[in-house]
Amino acid sequence: MGLIKFILKKAVPAPKIEECNSFAFIGPHPDDIEVGCGATVAKLAKQGKRICFIIATDGAYGCQDADYDKQKLIETRKKEALASAKILGVEDVRFLGFPDGGDYDTLELGRKIALELSDFKPDLIFAPDNHMKAEIHPDHLKTGRAAEIAMMFSGFSPIMKDLGSEQTAKIKGIAYYYTDRPNAYVNVTKTFKDKIQALKEHKSQFLADEQMRKDFEMMGLYFKLTAIRFGFRKFCRYADGYRVLSILHTHCAPEASDF
Repeated sequence: MGLIKFILKKAVPAPKIEECNSFAFIGPHPDDIEVGCGATVAKLAKQGKRICFIIATDGAYGCQDADYDKQKLIETRKKEALASAKILGVEDVRFLGFPDGGDYDTLELGRKIALELSDFKPDLIFAPDNHMKAEIHPDHLKTGRAAEIAMMFSGFSPIMKDLGSEQTAKIKGIAYYYTDRPNAYVNVTKTFKDKIQALKEHKSQFLADEQMRKDFEMMGLYFKLTAIRFGFRKFCRYADGYRVLSILHTHCAPEASDF
């Protein structure tokens, strides 16, 4: 590590996840937060932390049947998301209702998320890592980028006033999930099972037929192996991995790209 990077990391350390008190988890679809962070959410909720979910899209394309009832699926997925969040200990779930599939403006999504952040005032936000090289889903990429925009907007009074809010949020940083470069880990040995239980509430996505149930079993194995791999870093059985940056790392600090 170069001297400048070393000094930057020491002078402006990334926030430590479990030392924060309030969290906004931002998901592209109604099940992404559970897939990417479910066990962490459950642990933080059991610790009495303030948590909200912000779900960007309506999940309308979560079906392989071209003749399905789209509006019915949207309502189903909303109910599933609420039931799943409740298992994890979260009651505050906010649906933005952008169209599934990426047909929306990223900046507009960022503005809407900023309004939610200024209202909830989290210490730390979680979002998909839109810098992850292998990611191609437009909703994941756009939601991750919009979350970054929202984090910046929500701290500026003039911007928020133009967006119709008199409030701002003092966010300490961002924790990226679905990342290929984790630098922080959360011991979720006691809550890994809560993640799996919460995902089972998304029946339309994982348990609607026999093939989906078989696929879900394979997904569960993947989740477990990933949690074990991250657990080695935390010296525990299961862990979640995130790439965490301070908000100061995300503006005019190119060295932070390697953190």
